[in-house]
Amino acid sequence: MLESLSKTAQNDLANLITLLLGITIAASMKAEQFVQFETIMIMGLGLVAFVLDSMVGVIFVKILNIFTPKNKINPMVGAAGISAFPMSSRVIEKMGQEADPQNHLLMHAVAANVSGQIASVVAGGVVLQYFANL
Repeated sequence: MLESLSKTAQNDLANLITLLLGITIAASMKAEQFVQFETIMIMGLGLVAFVLDSMVGVIFVKILNIFTPKNKINPMVGAAGISAFPMSSRVIEKMGQEADPQNHLLMHAVAANVSGQIASVVAGGVVLQYFANL
């Protein structure tokens, strides 16, 4: 029962909510307002941000491993620091399990993910405060 509910929440329910939100937003949006160069630029910058976030997370952990040779961290955990994707920690766990069935990265990946979310909130607060003082 619980497993079925979990799978529904992760897949079907998430897809249904995304579809509902898309229809709701699309109904109130005119093509002239949405299909503009700025919109494409924002989407492109978002894609670049997600790619760089994953890359920098992995690179940071690799650099960290140089300075802490006794306590190595799996670099895949660095990719879970994407604050916009809570699912990333589960993906990292699954990838770790495929590489080595003895690999259990979920708790570490969740910690990195939550840290990324907290850092995003702090950074957003700093940016808002900066522009509020202008």
